[in-house]
Formats: sequence, C-alpha cells, structure tokens
Amino acid sequence: MNLVISMSPVLYLHGKHVAHYKNIASFNTQLLIEEQDIVYNALFYSFIFAFIISILITFLAFFLKKSYLEVENLSHFDGLTGLYNRLMFMSVFQKEIQKVKRNRDYLFLVILDIDDFKPINDTYGHLIGDEAIKITASTLQQLLRASESIARFGGDEFIISIVDQDKNAASTIVNRILNEFNNKTIPVSRNHDQQELQINLSIGYTLYRNDDDFKTMLQRADQALYISKEAGKNTATFLA
Repeated sequence: MNLVISMSPVLYLHGKHVAHYKNIASFNTQLLIEEQDIVYNALFYSFIFAFIISILITFLAFFLKKSYLEVENLSHFDGLTGLYNRLMFMSVFQKEIQKVKRNRDYLFLVILDIDDFKPINDTYGHLIGDEAIKITASTLQQLLRASESIARFGGDEFIISIVDQDKNAASTIVNRILNEFNNKTIPVSRNHDQQELQINLSIGYTLYRNDDDFKTMLQRADQALYISKEAGKNTATFLA
C-alpha cells in the first residue's frame, strides 16, 4: 500500500504529460508509446526493488529481535537447567528484601547442593553429572510454589528464596525436598552394567533479620550448609 501511495505522484505527473502531448496537433504517437513503456518499466522495477528491500528489512528486524531475546535469555537464565542464574537471582532477591521490609512477611534464603557430586563426575563422567544437575533442578521446581524463586548458583549448587506469612514455611518446604530426594535416583551405565544412582542433598537456610542484605544472608546459609555437610550430609540446618 505504501509503495502504491508513493508512486501515485509519478503516475499523476505522467498522466498530465500524456494529456499535454495529446493537445499538440502533431504529436508523435510512437514516441509517446515508447515514453510510456519507459515510465511503466521504471515504475515496475522500482516497485520490485522496493518490495525486495522491504522484505530484507523485515527479516533483518526479525533476526535482530531474535538475537536480542537470546542474549537477554542468556543474561538471566542458566543454560543447562533453565533456572535463574546467579546475577538474576540476586536482583530478584534484593527486591524481595524491599518487599518484606514493607509488609513484614518472613523471607528465607535456602542454599543446597548435591552430596558427593565430584565422585559422581569422576566415576560416571560429566554427562551423567549434568543429568544429575538437570534432574535436581526440575525436581526442585516441581516441589516449589510459583511464589518461590530458584536459581542454579554454580556447579551443583542451588539457591531458593521463600517468602511467607508463616514462620515455619521454610522448614516445611525443606523437609519436603529432603523426603523427595531420599528416593530420587537416575539410571546410569558403568562398564555396560545398568545401575541406579542415588541423589541426596545437603541444605542450609536462614531467615531475614533487620538490616540484612543478600551477602549477610548468604554467609549464614553457607555456614548452615557447611554444618549439614559436617553432620553427615543428606540433612538440613537452620541458622537464624
């Protein structure tokens, strides 16, 4: 439509030009036909050229938008699990802190990792290790509510934020996670022998205190996770 509109002045001027020739008694009909052919051919090829350019611009805009979305996705999400990455989680968590300061809800930070993950990699290889991470991520997502945020924090480590009016909400969710992973296995092959690999987790978590920030809460949750590891793994520790 835009191409037709842009060519209308040319067609109008050409029509005036033809009318002017017809008012001349001795105008050359053959010359007029040749001029008309030149004008129509020029308009036709201009239309084709403009049409091709518009298609190229449309495709370019599409691929630029797709590339932008891919870059944005990489900047927010972990490539292996599809969960938030560390930076995105930190941004979300800072907003949660601001919310609980206003509405007085309870905010928990939970950090967990897969027990004996290095031996899994060493024994079965990194592909099995990656599979263990992906299964852990998808299982955790299924166990959490939509209001909870989860991220892959690095390696086999995951981090969760929980906001609730119930002070016992975090312990309920943590126990649910531990119970689920007490029975979580993945099929693996070792020396052509099919086996079931058990996945267990150690967990540390803490509660938001006045004047806390992400760093201070992470330090406490990390300390709690260390206590769980020292206690024999496959357990959870809370530090207020």
